[in-house]
Amino acid sequence: MPLLALVTFILFLSTQIGIPSLPRLSAELGANPQEMAAILASALMTVVALQFFSGALADRFGRRAVLVVGAVLGGLTSLACVFAPNWQALLALRILGGIADAIAMPALLGLTAEMAEGKQGTFFGILRSSQGLSFIVAPTLGGWLTLYSLRAPFITDGLLSLAAAVVIFVFVRDRRKGEAFATALSNGKLFSNEQGIGHNQHTVANASPLPIARLVAQPRVWAFALFSAVDNFAFPILAAFLPIKVIALGYVEWQLAAMLAIEAIGFTAATFFVGRFSDRIGRRPFVIAAQPLIVIACVGLFLAHDWFALTAWYTLFGLASGTTLLLGLVMMADITPNARAATKLGAFDAAIDLVIFIAPLIAIAASGVIGTEWVLVLAGLPALVAFPIALVTRETRNCVQR
Repeated sequence: MPLLALVTFILFLSTQIGIPSLPRLSAELGANPQEMAAILASALMTVVALQFFSGALADRFGRRAVLVVGAVLGGLTSLACVFAPNWQALLALRILGGIADAIAMPALLGLTAEMAEGKQGTFFGILRSSQGLSFIVAPTLGGWLTLYSLRAPFITDGLLSLAAAVVIFVFVRDRRKGEAFATALSNGKLFSNEQGIGHNQHTVANASPLPIARLVAQPRVWAFALFSAVDNFAFPILAAFLPIKVIALGYVEWQLAAMLAIEAIGFTAATFFVGRFSDRIGRRPFVIAAQPLIVIACVGLFLAHDWFALTAWYTLFGLASGTTLLLGLVMMADITPNARAATKLGAFDAAIDLVIFIAPLIAIAASGVIGTEWVLVLAGLPALVAFPIALVTRETRNCVQR
């Protein structure tokens, strides 16, 4: 797992490291503000759209193989950004980069579920904390590289992704090894709906169809999605509106940056330690506790007017939001058979990521009516809804699927 954590850190680092240079590079390549926004949003939008379907590739052909393909494609795409002649080419390459991430991320989730063997909290906690750590390091490293060249972050991104592909290929073992593909191929039934896999009779066809209908048919899946979506709703709102308050209070950029970094450290610490403890104690106690803490933190951010108080409340938010984001995914992993983990977890992750787009639109519309500071309270409303649902949701720690 430490090796997979390193790979996770590198892959998520590569997705963020170019962000600081993109606005100015896009402008130099002739993009207007709207085109600039499209370039910045294109990769994430592509990931969210394709991840609903791309997980089936990992379950069919093997998670390690698909992860290598995604890392290589992402690395080559980033290196190609160095030579982008205009903003249209940069946009197309960012979309290709999103395709690469959409291929790799479900495979990464599937490998993590496969390796967990009853310790989903620990393993997914390491995955999420590696992601959180990359979000701390990437903007700083990317900003520093732009001092040398606006295209330097993409060189680093490309080389890191290719290095990750080599590490995955040489050291990571996929225990399933594309068993669906190999079994079907040996029987001449690659596209048959009748080929079973092992004694559990998971078919090749069952590994690949759209999982959306089956997911939405289960009420508890909606509950798990809500637990994770609580963070994906609140975080983009606070990320957009809290800096406005901080600057309006007279604080400077380095104080804002320090506040954001401390919150990210809290998020990373929560995902690492809560995952481990949830394997011993259970998921429910942490999910239940996280919801009121998020509400309290959002109200605290609304009421606070000095840097230390704002930082303390935002750190509390990071701790609680990291907990609920992680455990929503872990509870979903608990009830997902390993044979279809990449398919279902990829679709689950894509579904909750849709909230990242919806939340800021709601907040922007609401801010015109209630003001920008009251929006900080609005960010905590989904946690109010999630709290009673968490109270009646059954524990999943002992329901782990193999």
